[in-house]
Amino acid sequence: MTKPLASGILAATCLVAAATAGAQGAPCSGDPQATGMRTRMERMHEQVGKAQAVSDPAEQRRLLELHAKHMSEGMRELRRRDPGLQPGCRMELMHAMMEQVIAHQQAAQELGQR
Repeated sequence: MTKPLASGILAATCLVAAATAGAQGAPCSGDPQATGMRTRMERMHEQVGKAQAVSDPAEQRRLLELHAKHMSEGMRELRRRDPGLQPGCRMELMHAMMEQVIAHQQAAQELGQR
């Protein structure tokens, strides 16, 4: 996926999520099944940002491998909690996870172009 295409997909996804969140408030704030998931997503976001900022390819690769592991664990946890999540919260968490996948792909592609 090219960087402009990935950025476009991310921007469109953000717009849809913002419209949804604006219409519903913060869907996960009142969902006890979502406890800890926002923090998990924020940590992944910080982690991929750090991977994109690092200039050493070996360190970037290590950080991306760790990020991939955390994404996998996050998806497993999301699937485990899914039956009890409110629909709006499920959408919010899936959007956050999709952002992570796109950011990971962009960082991996940038690493491959070095």
